Amino acid sequence: MWPEALQAWCVANGYGEQPGRQALSGGSISQAWRVSAPAQADLFIKCHTQAPKGFFEAEAEGLAYLHHNANVRVPEVLAIGECFLVLEYLQPAPANADFWQTLGRQLATLHACTREEFGFLNDNYCGLTPQKNTFHRDGYGFFAEQRLWPLAHRAHAEALLAPGDLADLEQLIRRLPSLIPAQPASLLHGDLWSGNIHTSSAGEPVFIDPAVYFAWAEIDLAMTELFGGFPDSFYAAYEEVRPLEIGWRERVDVYNLYPLLNHLVLFGQAYLPRVRQVLRQYS
Repeated sequence: MWPEALQAWCVANGYGEQPGRQALSGGSISQAWRVSAPAQADLFIKCHTQAPKGFFEAEAEGLAYLHHNANVRVPEVLAIGECFLVLEYLQPAPANADFWQTLGRQLATLHACTREEFGFLNDNYCGLTPQKNTFHRDGYGFFAEQRLWPLAHRAHAEALLAPGDLADLEQLIRRLPSLIPAQPASLLHGDLWSGNIHTSSAGEPVFIDPAVYFAWAEIDLAMTELFGGFPDSFYAAYEEVRPLEIGWRERVDVYNLYPLLNHLVLFGQAYLPRVRQVLRQYS
């Protein structure tokens, strides 16, 4: 569906009433198109006619924050509507030979942006899931109260988790200070899997679809391993800029409980075995 407000924007900005539209695949939340018109730069347009309030505004804010605070490459935001986001179109090209090393160094630079409190300026979304970002001085409290518990309670209310699962989660949360070393609150992409790394026309990394907030840097690194992992060269380059804590891979499952719970509430029972595997590992 092509919303009237988006149609009006296209007309007002020289793309006409019937711009060329090519549907793009890859997203699980929004419809996406490449839009073209004579003598105009191509556009990348995301649309979700039932988007929750502030959904696309939050994505635009996250993109801008990553660029201005860590100078990483993100798509330029051209327009924001209640149910759409207009971005520059970045023609993908083969990745440069040093693509993963560049990405590792860029992520380390991003994580070097720190602050005393965990959270973010505004609430946002991870997928379609509301993500509370009220600032909290304690990282363990933030991770428990604003990441794990809200999703666990939602999953339980939707009959996706049993009372025993909540009891296991409570035990894990009690153990967080012994499982996770003290770390500063770093600027995170927040949803860093391979599908959210694009390749520019110059073969360079581009960060897309963020769910930005400040928390433990290992959260981003853990998510790089959730759906297959990044190459070893990525992690080696990261460490050149920002050395990793000893044993960070041993903590990956704890951090990835958050995206697993998110996938459970968004996509259903297929993710329950992995959630329970993590819970029982620490109960």
